[in-house]
Amino acid sequence: MKVLYSRPLTAPKIQLPQNFQQIEDESDLSWRLAQRFRWAGRYSEHLAGLRLALTLLGLRRGFDVVVTGRYGEWFALLQSFLPSGRRPHLLLDVEWYESHSNAWRRKFNRWLHRRIIQGATRVQVFCQIEARNYAAYFGVEESKFLWIPYCTDADRTAAAPREDADFIFTSGVHQRDYRTLLAAVAGLPVELRIAAPRDEFRSLELPANVKLLGEIPASDYWKTLKSARFLVLSLHPETLRRPGVITYAGAMRMGKCVVVNDPAGAASYLRDGETGFLVRPADPEALRAQISFLLDHPETVIATGENAAEAARKTFSVAQYIVALESAVQQTLLAEGLLQVR
Repeated sequence: MKVLYSRPLTAPKIQLPQNFQQIEDESDLSWRLAQRFRWAGRYSEHLAGLRLALTLLGLRRGFDVVVTGRYGEWFALLQSFLPSGRRPHLLLDVEWYESHSNAWRRKFNRWLHRRIIQGATRVQVFCQIEARNYAAYFGVEESKFLWIPYCTDADRTAAAPREDADFIFTSGVHQRDYRTLLAAVAGLPVELRIAAPRDEFRSLELPANVKLLGEIPASDYWKTLKSARFLVLSLHPETLRRPGVITYAGAMRMGKCVVVNDPAGAASYLRDGETGFLVRPADPEALRAQISFLLDHPETVIATGENAAEAARKTFSVAQYIVALESAVQQTLLAEGLLQVR
C-alpha cells in the first residue's frame, strides 16, 4: 500500500511510515503562496488548495490512497466531478462553520461541502459530535466522518501546579463565550488572565480581577499556562465545529487541570471529575461554582492535572497519532472495497 501524503496544518512533524510519501507541508505551502501573492490576502489559501490539487491529480495514479489536510478540499472537489482515475482520499483537519446569513450563499456553501464530502472517502473530525453535526447540516451520511483525536506534542515540562499560583488562565478568540466567563469570575479571590485580542472585549466590561494580556508570543503563552493554577475555557455551545480543542488538549498534555463548558465536544477528550471538569454551557453560576471548588481544593487541581497528562499521553500523543493515522488509512481503503478485512 502506497500513501501520498500532504502534511496538514495542525499535524505534528512525524517520522512517517515507510509506505508514506510526503509531497507537501501545507503550512509551508500556505506561507510560500501568501508571500508570493500578497495581493490575494486571505484568498491565498484557495491558491494553495488549487496548487495542491493539481499536484495530487498529477501524482495520484502511482498511489493507493491520498491523505491531505484541509488544503486537500480542492482535490476532493475535483475528484467528485472527474469520471476516472479517482483515488481513495482521507481528508484531515477540516474547519467547517455555519454558512452565511445570505440564503443563496448558504445554499451554495452546503452544495459545495456536499461535493467535497462526496469527493473524499473519509473526513476527519476532532470531536465525535462533529460527525453528527456535519452529517445533519450538510445532509450526508454520518459514516463519511472519522474521529481522529487532535494530536499535540506540547512538552510536559510543567511541574505540578503550585498551590500559591496567583491566577487562572484562559485564551483564544474563535467561538469563545467571554461574557459567561467574565460573569463567572467577577469578584472571586483569584485573578483571571486572558490571552486574546483586545478588540474582542470592546463591548464587555472587565471585572477588577481580570487582566487582559492581548495577543502574546507562543513562548509567553506556554510560560503563562505553565504558571497558572488551571485553565478555564468558556465556549459557545451552538456550533458545527467544536472550538477550543487545541487549547485544552495542549494544556492536558502539559499536566494542567482544565475546566471546559462544552460537554458535547470536550467529552471526546476528558472524563469529568477525573481528567478535567465539564460544565453546562452558557451558565455563569455553574462555571463559577466549579472554579470556586477548585480554588478551595488545590489537591484536586494537582491530581486532575496528573491524570490529564497520563490520559493525553495515551490518547493524543504523537505516537498515538501515527497509530490512528495508519488505522484511518486502512478504514479509507476498506470503505472503497480495496482492502479485505482479516
